[in-house]
Amino acid sequence: MLSVSWVIGSGANAQGGSTDVVNLDDVIVTLEKVLEKSGSITLDVVNGPEVGPESLQVESEAGLSVVSLGVDNGEDYVVRTYTNDSGDSEKITILGNEWDPKLVCGDESIVKQIVEEFFTTGDVSKNFLS
Repeated sequence: MLSVSWVIGSGANAQGGSTDVVNLDDVIVTLEKVLEKSGSITLDVVNGPEVGPESLQVESEAGLSVVSLGVDNGEDYVVRTYTNDSGDSEKITILGNEWDPKLVCGDESIVKQIVEEFFTTGDVSKNFLS
């Protein structure tokens, strides 16, 4: 079972919420709003196994996203992230945080695929997050 929380927009205009009753269509609709406007969406595993993926988060602004997956590997909490081969060296600001451009995804279809994979399988392949 998954819990989903989100914030759409920023500052005084931000709107958010959370729910334990989720289906993929609702998650994708919320994700599309986050990608369109700005904000974040987090999918948390509820009552899952002690070892394994626990939380997927997407933070997005201006068509750029940072995607991270928190995993308990039994010994430590590891964060896997989307990584690209960007040669840019300037940091990219998303929701007030500066990110290495290699951690930023500018392709909304990839972000959607990652969220769908996590929703349906409870994990994300290393093809997307390393």
